[in-house]
Amino acid sequence: MRITWIDWIIIIAYMLMSLVLGLYFTKKASSNTEEFFLSGRNLPWWLVGTSMVATTFSSDTPLYVTGLVRSQGIYENWQWWCFVISGMLSVAVFAKLWKSAGVMTDVELTEMRYSGRPASILRGFKAIYFSVFIHTIIKAQVILAMVKILDVTMGWNKWQAIFISSGITIAYSLMSGYWGVIVTDFLQFIIAMIGAVLIAYFAVDKVGGLNMLTSRIDSIYGSGQHYTDFFPPLDNGFFSLPVLMFIAYMGMSWWSKYSSDGGGVIVQRMVSCKDEKHAVGATLYFNIANYALRSWPWIVAAVASLILYPAVTDHESVYPMMVVDLLPEGVRGLMIASFFAAFMSTLSTYLNLSSMYFINDFYRRFVDRDNSEKHYITVTRISILVFSLITAVVTYYATSIVEVFKFLIAFGSGTGLVYLMRWFWWRVNAWSEVSAMVASTLIS
Repeated sequence: MRITWIDWIIIIAYMLMSLVLGLYFTKKASSNTEEFFLSGRNLPWWLVGTSMVATTFSSDTPLYVTGLVRSQGIYENWQWWCFVISGMLSVAVFAKLWKSAGVMTDVELTEMRYSGRPASILRGFKAIYFSVFIHTIIKAQVILAMVKILDVTMGWNKWQAIFISSGITIAYSLMSGYWGVIVTDFLQFIIAMIGAVLIAYFAVDKVGGLNMLTSRIDSIYGSGQHYTDFFPPLDNGFFSLPVLMFIAYMGMSWWSKYSSDGGGVIVQRMVSCKDEKHAVGATLYFNIANYALRSWPWIVAAVASLILYPAVTDHESVYPMMVVDLLPEGVRGLMIASFFAAFMSTLSTYLNLSSMYFINDFYRRFVDRDNSEKHYITVTRISILVFSLITAVVTYYATSIVEVFKFLIAFGSGTGLVYLMRWFWWRVNAWSEVSAMVASTLIS
């Protein structure tokens, strides 16, 4: 490994900075659950929008994108680009609705939208379903990517990588809640994007510049290659697998996913804005940055990697290989810090959101309804620790980031249409949601 003392200084400095920010907001976050989970519902659009972008990509995302590009081509990113449709629907419709609803979580909406005992049961069921099952899969995917990165760059084994990479994130999540998450997200997004641009620059420079990318790929893979295609190729006709998958992504994936009307992470940020205009502005900013800007440094680096590492079959490991092989000292440390930044942003978000579901929609609603705010904050912190341990075990047995992502899409598929229709069609009831959730779980 070629991690020098300069690299270590940069990495440790970043870690300490994140921890200090967590300590700074501890007192403010500990005053009540609304401060711990929503920062008092008074945040500006630019801070919330940046947090949306930061928290929806992690250290797994460049590895995932690299795997897509190297296995099929740029066009395979429509697997997740398709969600821009539901994202813009949130800008036009749902951001205002979520903010005006006055809820703390999207799960809380069930008892506002439906009535009677079925609505109460559904709220409790969804709280556990998301906090224990869905979010554990997401967090495992995020940590698995960091494990792969630290294996290549540091030589750490799986357990070392899991506990060391997660330690500081868990610490500031416990201390500062959403305040720590939202403020560190802003810093972490800047660092993560600087790192992404740097690796793309050095990778392209290594292959001889942008003008050489296509010609060198053609010389290695043949002139009929499709790695640089933005849309799926039509060489084998309209009914070829790439085209049919593209149609499925654009025609089904965006409305069938469980976050079709915003989803927990985005809804949490919408409702933490100071008013409806800020909620809409944050969501618009997120969609532009997330789909139009954020992914291209990773894609450029992934295309260059096809030239630099043509024989490597573990596509997801190529991205950290480029960090070790291409970057000079100091820059390498900044790049690893950017991995940590992306990782910590997403992990802290889901630790906070999982505990919010558990406390607001299960524990406070069904177990202990009339206790002090101090008590609920204490139980929140205990739940964060428990969810962290569960995630560590699941991560240890997971192997592929792309496969985990595909399973996650399948796991929540089918529920999205119900979540969309509940806003517009009075006949959708609590049992509609329950049946969709159970069916998607069994089928996946």
